[in-house]
Amino acid sequence: LTNSGTSALHLAINALNILPKEEIIVPTITFIAPINVVRYNKSIPIFMDCDEYFNIDVNKTIDFIKNNTVFKNNKTINKKTGRKIAAIIIVHVFGNAVFLDNLIKLCKKRKIFIIEDATEALGTFYKTGKYKGRHAGTVADIGCLSFNGNKIITTGSGGAILTNNKKLSSKCLYLSTQAKD
Repeated sequence: LTNSGTSALHLAINALNILPKEEIIVPTITFIAPINVVRYNKSIPIFMDCDEYFNIDVNKTIDFIKNNTVFKNNKTINKKTGRKIAAIIIVHVFGNAVFLDNLIKLCKKRKIFIIEDATEALGTFYKTGKYKGRHAGTVADIGCLSFNGNKIITTGSGGAILTNNKKLSSKCLYLSTQAKD
C-alpha cells in the first residue's frame, strides 16, 4: 500500500529502475499524476494520441514503436531523440480497459516496461482477448490503484501497487517502507 495513487506510480517507475533522461510513453488524455511522476523521475514524457474511449491509442503506439524506434543492445531507442524508451504508462480511463494483448507482446520483445494506471478502472474486467476475465491493473509489469475520495472504492486517500513479479514486489515493499534494512 502507498499513501496515494500518485505515490504508487512514482514507486513503480523507481522499482523498474527507469533512469533520468529515459523516455516514457504516456497518453495525451489523463489526470496530471502520470505525467508528474515521469517528471519527478527526470524522465521524458512522450505523448501518444488517444482512441475513441479516451485511452492511449494502442495501434498508434505500436506503429510508433515499430517505425520510430530501433532495437539495439537490448534497448528500444527513439530514432529522433536517441534516448531509450523505458516504459509506457497505460491509463485506463472512465472504467474502459485498454486492450493490451498486442502491445504487451511487442513490449516484451522490445524490453519496454508497461505500467497500468488503473485508478479509474478499479473493478473493470477484460472482456476479450488473452486477458479475458482479469482485472485492469493486473496484466502488465506493474499496476497502480488509487483510493482517493473521488474513486469507486475509497478510503479517503491511499493507493496500491499490483504485480505478480516477486522481485518487483519485494523492491516496492522495500521502497514503500522508507527503504530501511
